[in-house]
Amino acid sequence: MKGVLTRLPVVAALVAGVLVAGMEVASAGTSSPTPTPDATHPVDMKQAAGEVAAAPVTTARTTSRLAAAATSQAVTGLQREVFGFALASSLSDPTVGYPSWDFTLLGTVAFFGLHINDDGTIASDSGLTEWNSADLTNLLSTAHAHGTKVVLTIIKQDFVAGTPDMCAALANRATVVSQTVAQVSAKGVDGVNIDFEGLAGTCASNGQSARTMMTDLANQLRTALPAGSYLSVDTYASSAADPAGFFDVAGLNAYVDSFFVMAYDLEYSNYSRPPTSCTSFCLGPTAPLASYYYNDATTASQYISAVGASKVILGVPYYGRKSCVSAATPNAIPSPTGTPVTADTYLNASTETSSSEVQPGSYVTHRDANDPSGQERWDTWYNTTLNCTRELYWDDTVSLGLKYDLVNNDALRGVGIWNLNYGGGAAELWSALAGHFRRCTAVTLSASPTSPQPVGAHVQFTASSSGCANPLYQFWMRTASGSWTMTQDYTSTDTFNWTSTASAGGYYVGVHVRDTASSFPVDAVASIPYSLTPVTCASVTETASPPNSSLSGTQVAFTATASGCPNPVYEFWARWQGYSTWQMLQGYSTSNVYNWNSTGAAPGTEYIGVWVKDVSSSAAVDAYLSIPYSVTAPSCASVTVSASPASPAAHGTGVQVTFTAVAAGCTDPNPSYEFWMLAQGSTTWQVVQGYTNSATYVWNTNGAPAGTDRFGVWVRDARSSAANDAFVGIDYMLN
Repeated sequence: MKGVLTRLPVVAALVAGVLVAGMEVASAGTSSPTPTPDATHPVDMKQAAGEVAAAPVTTARTTSRLAAAATSQAVTGLQREVFGFALASSLSDPTVGYPSWDFTLLGTVAFFGLHINDDGTIASDSGLTEWNSADLTNLLSTAHAHGTKVVLTIIKQDFVAGTPDMCAALANRATVVSQTVAQVSAKGVDGVNIDFEGLAGTCASNGQSARTMMTDLANQLRTALPAGSYLSVDTYASSAADPAGFFDVAGLNAYVDSFFVMAYDLEYSNYSRPPTSCTSFCLGPTAPLASYYYNDATTASQYISAVGASKVILGVPYYGRKSCVSAATPNAIPSPTGTPVTADTYLNASTETSSSEVQPGSYVTHRDANDPSGQERWDTWYNTTLNCTRELYWDDTVSLGLKYDLVNNDALRGVGIWNLNYGGGAAELWSALAGHFRRCTAVTLSASPTSPQPVGAHVQFTASSSGCANPLYQFWMRTASGSWTMTQDYTSTDTFNWTSTASAGGYYVGVHVRDTASSFPVDAVASIPYSLTPVTCASVTETASPPNSSLSGTQVAFTATASGCPNPVYEFWARWQGYSTWQMLQGYSTSNVYNWNSTGAAPGTEYIGVWVKDVSSSAAVDAYLSIPYSVTAPSCASVTVSASPASPAAHGTGVQVTFTAVAAGCTDPNPSYEFWMLAQGSTTWQVVQGYTNSATYVWNTNGAPAGTDRFGVWVRDARSSAANDAFVGIDYMLN
């Protein structure tokens, strides 16, 4: 209801017997208080008045509607339509008019508007004067430059008994259509918004149904408007669930592109119902989100069922209402004396607290406890000029934002604003729209370091978006000949870190971006190529532990170290003594150590080699090296022997002679000893005590002849496989 601040609806039974929420009013004699502004907070409630013969069109504009529509598709960054009404009375005002608006956040602006006379002609009033002024030309130029549509609103409102004016205008709808289309074509605007508001019933003048004629008006406009024109209609909040009201929503659906749902002024239909249950009109949310009998959530659901979400524009109010009340309590009843209920634009409501009429310390802000999900705001203070407590219900960006959430969650076509002039250039209002409806218009992607880089390099890809307040980024990758794979899902992080362990070649890295509030899977995309070059290892070194040599059976660790490559892999080889070919010991792996157990290895020199290459290298080997390693056998270096008692000894005394051997230079600390004897007169050595770890042999001389016998000792390391490592002999004489 575009005249909401100058005419408030009356709650009564309709002609059709259906009560419509705060919109369709009966012809009963009851009336609502007419809002008037506070002296210090003037409200621009001006509407073009006087319905007289239409004046001729004095300004022409030839801008193509199709071109404008194409521009809108190319330029606009909105994920949903933002439809705002522009008051002709302050169209070019630099504070509240179109120069103060952010057109990047507007999908459609409706010029409000041209009034329709009873005979179907356009009224020659201030609305038409502004329509024919340079202000409209400048508005069109500014809007189309940003891809924003401009449509003409045609206005007819009649709520008196029998609605004779509405019936007359609808009876002359052919004239309405012809004059409207002529204006659209002359100015080059993008379509029409129908704001015909009346009551259902049969017109006494022609016996036709106002509901049926209203639907046919939309039908005729659709047929007569240039191809591609945008046609919308303003309907009451409860019309989608009203089978006998003024608006046949299902019938209109065949002809219009969208329904601007006037989901406000609901306090006048809700006050007598729970949760307020006031005995007479009381203040409350003009557009409650939920909880109240008539609310935005229910309205949206009813329209979705009737026409589908894609045609529903949920209208929200940039205004509120206030009054003197007896006490600062929620849902207070306006004082019966003093100033009537007064309307506040958003700009007025948001600055009430700073008014000089506010008694210091008296201003208190609240949130409506009846509708906790909607968070509608209400304020109270003491007005020193009016000498009364004032109470104001209005929608700030908190409650508006929750309504915007409803639009997004229900996937409605968009949000509608009554009206843009009431909010003007208030930055917080535009920010709220941006945070809920702006799409990301573009995204760029950069890499550091830049391509190409060797395999194994650490690369950071950074995305940068434009046109959206809260971007989310999703990163993708593919090979030059492969398919895309998501590497990092949507987050607010604008970077993707890639450690390029993949093979050398060409790759593409891509990014998807969308705003947090966007209902689209992606708003914008970008990708860049990136090349990885092969990496080779420049050289390799090799060390052994223990170094140089060791005894057979020792565990030897060969360690390789590559240089010039970030991701080396190693392969170990051996060329055993006596062989001319190499044998692989350990295949390519990231392990740079080979552990060799030399058990069983014969003494001599072995060669242990290593091959190295980078994991990205396509070569068999990038660099190689081998080192010799000596295997030594365990042995004793020497042995000595002594006798006790020392030679000579007396023959025939039966002396016991103990021979004691001492080994030197043995690998093992416990060598083995073997004792031999060459008896006098014999040429053959005999073993008198086989190998044991005992270093002594005891000779009993009983029976031995006088003369000299020779004794010998063999010694060998415990692990030696030789017959002996060293030997020594000693003579012993018996006198």
